[in-house]
Amino acid sequence: MRRRRKREQQYILLTVSLGFLILLLIAYFAGTFYFMGRFLPNTTFNDKEVARMTEEETEEVFAEDAMGYTLTVRGREGTGGKIKASDISLKPVFNGAIGKLIEEQNPFSWPLSFFRNPKLNSKNLIEYDENRLDANISALGIYDNQREPVDAYLSEYDSESGYSVIPEDPGTALLKNKVNEAVKKAVELLKDEVVLEDEGCYKAPEVFSDDPELNELRDNLNSFVNVKLTIDYGDNSEVVDGKLIGQWISVDGTKVTLDETKVKEYVDSLAKAHDTFGIGREFRTHSGETITVRGGNYGWWTDRPNTTTALTEAIYKGESGEFKPVYFAEAVKHGDSDIGSDYVEIDLDDQHVYVYKDNKLMVDSSCVSGKVSAGNYTPDGTYAITYKEKDATLVGETYSSPVSYWMPFNGNIGMHDASWRSSFGGDIYITGGSHGCVNLPKKKAAEIFDNVEKGEPVIVYGGKQEVPQQENSDVTQLTEEQQQALLQLILQQQAEAMDGQINEGIQQAVPPAEGQPQEGQ
Repeated sequence: MRRRRKREQQYILLTVSLGFLILLLIAYFAGTFYFMGRFLPNTTFNDKEVARMTEEETEEVFAEDAMGYTLTVRGREGTGGKIKASDISLKPVFNGAIGKLIEEQNPFSWPLSFFRNPKLNSKNLIEYDENRLDANISALGIYDNQREPVDAYLSEYDSESGYSVIPEDPGTALLKNKVNEAVKKAVELLKDEVVLEDEGCYKAPEVFSDDPELNELRDNLNSFVNVKLTIDYGDNSEVVDGKLIGQWISVDGTKVTLDETKVKEYVDSLAKAHDTFGIGREFRTHSGETITVRGGNYGWWTDRPNTTTALTEAIYKGESGEFKPVYFAEAVKHGDSDIGSDYVEIDLDDQHVYVYKDNKLMVDSSCVSGKVSAGNYTPDGTYAITYKEKDATLVGETYSSPVSYWMPFNGNIGMHDASWRSSFGGDIYITGGSHGCVNLPKKKAAEIFDNVEKGEPVIVYGGKQEVPQQENSDVTQLTEEQQQALLQLILQQQAEAMDGQINEGIQQAVPPAEGQPQEGQ
């Protein structure tokens, strides 16, 4: 019984399946027969939906579209216009083209079209007057006031943003052959619109804002001009920033370098403006008189070659902040009065020494300076205390004199106590003076020693001089070779003053042509 029911169920299932298959076949062949004279499902023709349409129905639609056809031409910046079918004598001409497309379809594949989207095109459906089309294109005004494209480029330097990339200007200049080609193609396909930019009808810039080389150059330039260095010159600081650095840079492709000649010229200008070494200084004396003191080895003296190198390196490293020039010699401060408020004043006319702290007189003393009659006068000028030392022995060719307080300031010329003298001041120095040093009473020498420091300015002026003294020229007017020679002479003099010499086993400080006056003078 069960077997019989099972066979019946199998028979029913087979019958239903066979019936369903027969229905599918009937539907398939019916569809095939249906699409033998029609476009397949999902088919578009010249961008129009023509699915299941016959040749006649399609021609009717295209004929209606052709007679009322209008093409909208869109250009940049609102340019363009419309071209109507009547403007170009456009009319449909099918000549069996649509029927041929239907015949070329495979009607047996119609089920597959539901999963595809066949797109057909043909330019042989219409005819028009090409000369009138060209004239209408020109009449649109798209060629009026054309603007040529401009490449992207770097801006001028800006103090806040440095260099930046200015985007390209695409312009409005058209390629006429491209325009005609795009418009004709749109007409032949009866398209409603043609966008000239989309069809590549415009001239294009050669360099765009995302150009790698342009952006690399911008970044390289900014690595230089974003540097800001401040050079402290007291009340008149100098600033090296992008505006100035921008004048020194050289560009080769994307490589940016500094023109060291221009950096050197700038350093030269700084030295000329701020160096005080070797120049005359206005000085207000203890008596209130304002005089000009010339000569000496005190003041700011820029080492121009090394400063140029240091400044160049700082810019290459992108270092911002304070920059200190390299100096051969330094003063205590910058400005019009670079001697500051702590200094020693030596008046050779009055044979007197004055020591000031914070512009207040701390110590003053009579003195004896260099012997004028022997040509050993103490030179005028502005100097600095080289160092100070207690219990030194001053040695010359014909003397060896121990002193308790030794304060050289001009090579081996300095201030020291002179215990062998019983009197100071007056005109002693003319015929009974020293070999060039400034002799002081021991008590006063001790007070001065306690009130002066290494590097403190010493201003020397006045006094009789039988040998004419040559004025010092401005060191900034010397050549680099002359500056180096002068520097070596000064350094040699200072080294001789600072280094001890071994004489008979005793460490001695040696001043030039100075020491105890012969036979009590």
